[in-house]
Formats: sequence, structure tokens, C-alpha cells
Amino acid sequence: MDMGHKNGQAESQAEGRAETGAENNFADDAGVGPEGDFQGQNVGSLNGEEGREGPPDWEAEARKYHDLYLRALAETENVLRRARKEKEELNRYAAESLLKSLVPVLDNLNLALNYVDESIPAAKNLAEGVRMTLKLFMDVLAERGFREVEAGRGQPFDPNIHEALGQEPDPELPDLAVSREVAKGYALGDRLIRPAKVMVTKNQV
Repeated sequence: MDMGHKNGQAESQAEGRAETGAENNFADDAGVGPEGDFQGQNVGSLNGEEGREGPPDWEAEARKYHDLYLRALAETENVLRRARKEKEELNRYAAESLLKSLVPVLDNLNLALNYVDESIPAAKNLAEGVRMTLKLFMDVLAERGFREVEAGRGQPFDPNIHEALGQEPDPELPDLAVSREVAKGYALGDRLIRPAKVMVTKNQV
């Protein structure tokens, strides 16, 4: 056999070994077993299934967003409640400020009734007009929650609504009772505008 024929066989065998090595390397990279089967670990990778999640849990999603809705609704109600309260307080403060400025007017009308001499016909007619004006005035204010503080004769002295201007004896009344009212007191609802100014009894020395 000549030298050229031997060299051709050697080259053919070398090429065959190279192709076989390349196929083996590809099989190793692709996860192919010795029998030509794909190894289970890499099948998912080849099919594009690695890391795929299952179907979404729509019921859990619905519960989550329903909970968020309830929280937002509760927060909205709280904001509205605070806004209504602030508005009420603002209105009350505005009304209180106005009514405080009207108290001196009421005092003057009451003083006019206390000092008018109704034995005189003209003065009697004047007193009647002042009395009607005062009543209409108080009726309008009463619709806004404005009222007089109770300070009638014989009523127990209450420092929460009464202001004692002094003490005086009165045998018909027990000690620490209202003997007479000097100036009327007023309140707006449960809020005191001005305490009633009174004289208090003191019989014991």
C-alpha cells in the first residue's frame, strides 16, 4: 500500500473522531443521555417551561382589592366626619361671637323694663312695646339654641352658671340661695355665654 493511501485513511479517521466528539459535546450541553434520551432536568429548559407559574388565584385577588376598598371607604367616612365636626364648631363659634355682642343690647332692654314707671300711661305703653320687642328678639335667638340661664329667687347657688355679686340676709330663704337676680345670664346650648349675676343669701353671722 502506498504512502498516499495510508495518509488518506488517517485523515478520514481523524475527521470521524472530531465529528463524534462534537456530537458528544452537544449531547452533554443539551442534557441528552447515553441512549439518546433527553435528561429530565433539562427538558423543561428546552421547552421553555422553566420558572412558569400556575394560574392566578382570582379569589385571593378579589379579597385583597375588596379589603383595600373597605379601608378606603372607612378613611373617607372619617374625613367626612371630621369635616362636619369642624364645620359645626366653626358655625357655633361664629354664632357665639355674635350672641356675645348682643348681650349688652338685651341688658339695656331689660334695664328699661326694670326702671320704667308703668303707672304713667305713656310709659306703660312704651314698656309694653319694649317687652314685645324683647320677646320677639329672644324667640328668634331661641331658634339658634340661645337661652336664659335659670336664676330665680330661692334657687340654690350654682357657681357653674351663677356669678355672686354679694351676700345679703333673707330670712325667707336658706343660706347660699339666690335672693335676687341682678343681670341675666345666657347660654348657647350647653355652652355658657355669660353667668347670671346674682345676690346670695347669708343669714348666719
